Amino acid sequence: MPFVDDLIAIARRESLRWGGPAERLDGSLVGFAYPRMENKAPYWGYVGDYWQAVGSGLDGRDAPAWSAAFISYCFKEAGAGARFPYDQNHSKYAAAIGSGSFAGLSLEDPATTVLAPGDLIWASRTGDDCRTPPATFAAAKAELRRIFQGRADTFCSHSDIVVAVRGGEVDVIGGNVKQAVTRTTYKLDGAGRISDGRRNFIGVIRDTLL
Repeated sequence: MPFVDDLIAIARRESLRWGGPAERLDGSLVGFAYPRMENKAPYWGYVGDYWQAVGSGLDGRDAPAWSAAFISYCFKEAGAGARFPYDQNHSKYAAAIGSGSFAGLSLEDPATTVLAPGDLIWASRTGDDCRTPPATFAAAKAELRRIFQGRADTFCSHSDIVVAVRGGEVDVIGGNVKQAVTRTTYKLDGAGRISDGRRNFIGVIRDTLL
């Protein structure tokens, strides 16, 4: 089975472990068992599994954002091995990928990239203790270069795994989305590029791992 198929299968498996909570294209929510599922058993234990993928001793009953740990877990479970730069911060692994050090993974402009299953869509975000994130792909590339060179701190962001693409829509699965592993449906333009105002998308990580 191709790596991308394995990655999607793992993301879907994790979604099912959480009961399949989802945000529909119109923004409505379905399938959330609790307002903050991550705080309830058995879900916090699943978060602990994700932390283990980045070598952390956190058990899931802790405060840090865990969305990058979820991405790292999915790549590790799918068999990426040393081909993915596992990290608990999205901008750190994006910086490693953007440096060209990981064959089969590349950082692309969301304004020009037609999404495919297995890709990551990457968005900036704000929050407590977050420095101002880059607002555009060009600015993100510049910041990632500085991070990779050790000349800048990380910034807050979020990535989801593309699991299905249809005409005008894309389904993605990500961790720590409304405090769960959540499937979100976003709008695509006529060419298949992300076109949804719910997040500020600053990059696509193209996944062509075999």
